[in-house]
Amino acid sequence: MQTNKKLHVIEFKLKKLLAWGLFGKYKSKVSWSWMEFDEHKNYSPWDNVRDIDWKASSKTNELYVKKYEQDKDLKVLFCLDISSSMNFGSEEKTKKETLIETFYALALSAYYNNDNVWAIIFDENNLEFLDYKKEKTNIYKIVENIPLAPFQKGEQNKKPLLEGVGDVLNEIKNRRIKNNLIFIITDKEKFDLKKLKFLREFNDIIVLNIFDRFENELLNSQEKDYNFLINKILSNISFESKNKFLNVDLSDKEKIEDYKKLRKQKLEELKYNLEKSNIWYIFLDDKTDILKELIKYFK
Repeated sequence: MQTNKKLHVIEFKLKKLLAWGLFGKYKSKVSWSWMEFDEHKNYSPWDNVRDIDWKASSKTNELYVKKYEQDKDLKVLFCLDISSSMNFGSEEKTKKETLIETFYALALSAYYNNDNVWAIIFDENNLEFLDYKKEKTNIYKIVENIPLAPFQKGEQNKKPLLEGVGDVLNEIKNRRIKNNLIFIITDKEKFDLKKLKFLREFNDIIVLNIFDRFENELLNSQEKDYNFLINKILSNISFESKNKFLNVDLSDKEKIEDYKKLRKQKLEELKYNLEKSNIWYIFLDDKTDILKELIKYFK
């Protein structure tokens, strides 16, 4: 399969770039507001000065820093959206394939850093938990489960969804999940900030928004001009949402430019609102160099 070949390439590049250092860098800069104190340890030059416990150090002639639970290992939870909209792809790959490649890169980085990886896979009607393990086979198991829609196994874990990402956040809250790095990988553009802020008190959250470039630009990257694309798809395209259709005339360059500006503004507002709440945001589409973008983000 083409996807499997791409995953092998990602793994090869990860090893070559020593990308498991990504999570080491993350741990050194993570916000400790939600982490649980574990014990003291002697200060070393590479420890963060802000972690020095001055009260404990004042009682001796040595410096001590607070050691947190995450210093031992990290639990990385992936919330993977495989709803029907993720099957869209205007060119070589679908958004779901971009999701798989993104998950694989991040999950392998966590594995090489000796961290736990687990996942919630969900679509419009179901969700399934795959428990965490420090095993590479667990990553393969999660990848194998991604194409399943609807789910064909794990009936006991099925639960009807009404709000998609919103219900996943409720499930995380109900299970009292904490001290995790949570990746929400989805093409959805609306999030319940109240729920995210609550979970952010106990976890670090990164939203990875996945798109097909056509969704934001109404133009494929391979097309040299609008006329080529117009002739290719007969000048019009329809978007469907809850039985309502939006017809876009691709011969109207001005309208397309207006559309692109509105999309850019909408996504910038989403990023601003999330990051204002200390929920980090990464934009990816089918033309993004995933490894390059992730390395840039974690650095």
